Amino acid sequence: MLVRTALVAVTVPLIALLVGSAWAETKEFYLVTDEVKWQGKAGETVVDRGRGPVPEIERYVFIPAFLVVRKGDEVVLRVHVVKGKEHVIRISAFGVQGVRIKRGEQQAIRFVADKAGLFEILCMTHRTPDHEGPMVAYLHVTER
Repeated sequence: MLVRTALVAVTVPLIALLVGSAWAETKEFYLVTDEVKWQGKAGETVVDRGRGPVPEIERYVFIPAFLVVRKGDEVVLRVHVVKGKEHVIRISAFGVQGVRIKRGEQQAIRFVADKAGLFEILCMTHRTPDHEGPMVAYLHVTER
């Protein structure tokens, strides 16, 4: 009886681990950088955050800006910089710090989405309004 109990105690967690990891997938996304620009007509202005009335607004963005994966998935972000001189990507929640990508380049950023929640994918080059930001995309990690 003791052997059977020990066997069950070892086997059940092992099966759960194997089945759980079998559900994990690799999710690959292609992101590009873009620049959105608004320019008013002669004499027309719009209020920009922190700058007051201005005749023109520029913002850098990721396309797409919202991604969804499941907890445990391996995530591969293929970031292609087509607008802007360079972008420095940070995803603090998953240990991605300072991936520098220059215009015309594409780099793959890989990590495991090991926690559920809503997380920011930030460009540190354009993180505030005075640097045409914030340039941010969101990663929603759902429970399995």
